[in-house]
Amino acid sequence: MLTFYTYPGPNARKAKIMLEESGLPYQSKLVDIEKREQFEPAFLAISPGNKIPAIVDTDANGQSTAVFETGAIMIHLAEKCGRFLPTFYPDRSRTLAWLVWSVTGLGSTLPQVHYFGDRADETPPAVLDRFVSEAVRLFHLLEKRLGESEYLMKDYTIADIPTFTSTAGMLADVKRLSNGQLTETPSIDRWIDAINARPAVQRALAN
Repeated sequence: MLTFYTYPGPNARKAKIMLEESGLPYQSKLVDIEKREQFEPAFLAISPGNKIPAIVDTDANGQSTAVFETGAIMIHLAEKCGRFLPTFYPDRSRTLAWLVWSVTGLGSTLPQVHYFGDRADETPPAVLDRFVSEAVRLFHLLEKRLGESEYLMKDYTIADIPTFTSTAGMLADVKRLSNGQLTETPSIDRWIDAINARPAVQRALAN
């Protein structure tokens, strides 16, 4: 049985989509960050950096494996269910490369755009411009890639899930803040629609 430690937010949505896609049974456990439950020793034993999401995978013998960090959760669940991560090289390596690009590129840049964009009146313009410009660069690369391939790889993989969640939540804001640097994104728009139509994604986003 999988236990999913969660609190509403984009990273938790990424893990929840993957859990739904995997078809594996799981139970959810809320970690209330407003009550600072992420700093309790029991949770720190699971996620040493006090970050959400995390999972604990308990096997039939009662042996438990704790997994933290979104990318690691994606890989663990893909390997456990035998889907969404190619078995053979070079496709496996390229899928992992796009996954790392997503969680370290989009996953680190877009929260800064959100944070400083909401505080534009008190943020030095150079700070916001720096993060918006990087987001624009990343989205141009994503648009180029999705113009070449239906998904980040030929098929839907663990690389698409965190990329989709980050992009769907922030693409419009980056366009608005980009001063015309990012306008039309037909390939990204087509890809977002395709992923939004997946039943597992709809289940994950519904609650």
